[in-house]
Amino acid sequence: MDLRKLHIFTTVARLGSFSQAAETLHMAQPAVSIAVRKLEEELGVALLDRSGRRVRTTAEGLELQQRAANILDQVEALQHTLGEHRQLLRGELTISCPAMVATYFLPQLVGDFLAYHPGLSASISQRGTNDIKQQLLRGEAELGVISEDNLEDTAPLERVSLMEQPILLCMHAEHPWARRREIAVEELQDSPMVVYESGYFIRDRLDALCRAKGVRPEMRMQTNFLPLLVSMVRQGIGTTIGLKIMIAAEPGLVGVPLEGNAKLRMALARRAGSKLSRVNQAFFDWLPNQISPDASPALEAGRPGD
Repeated sequence: MDLRKLHIFTTVARLGSFSQAAETLHMAQPAVSIAVRKLEEELGVALLDRSGRRVRTTAEGLELQQRAANILDQVEALQHTLGEHRQLLRGELTISCPAMVATYFLPQLVGDFLAYHPGLSASISQRGTNDIKQQLLRGEAELGVISEDNLEDTAPLERVSLMEQPILLCMHAEHPWARRREIAVEELQDSPMVVYESGYFIRDRLDALCRAKGVRPEMRMQTNFLPLLVSMVRQGIGTTIGLKIMIAAEPGLVGVPLEGNAKLRMALARRAGSKLSRVNQAFFDWLPNQISPDASPALEAGRPGD
């Protein structure tokens, strides 16, 4: 049943006139008459008595008028509510995030959220995960991406898991290790590397793995600029440590797992019990249903709600 025809019919029935209904609806009178006639044909009953000077509803028409009015009111209320939900959020989504996750993981998620809420903007600041954790605990940031590894269960942080990925030694495709199935941490002794500065989750994990084996790589360069790291690896200046999402997005680079299948788990976190801005709270609540089992943003995710 066509809601438009119902609306036209109820308008005619309420006004008792095709011409007045046409004027109210900003339609030609013949179009109004045709719509009502098609509705009658569809239902198989006469809805209006056209024999008098004024149009009157039949018994069936009166029943339909009452029910249709309820239906149309509900549809209008639903459209209004959904419209409010879509436009309701105003303000800025703020997230502190390490560069690798911001570059290769967040764009689709944040983009989907902003696309559904056109009144929003976003501010993504780059920091290491240790700094982000301290920001959250001190109340200096509302949302931040942290490493879940070595995070005490009692830490006062609420978290939404984002991904779990293997730690890879990343190198250019012609590197002698490029065809290896895995690489022992001991082999990194005196091996040239270009790496993040201390305080970034991936660098801290590398340092921990090397300390455990008494290994000291040759640190050719340290920087928090991800594009620079990638460029240095492509030039063969050294290897670096990265995640699967990075290798998948950077042609010409190869990732080989480190022996022992070391992994990193990342999460979006907030301080437990803290009051978030309406926008940040909406994103935090929406996020869990957008993460697919393969630890990448869900491509078939539902509409972002608030």
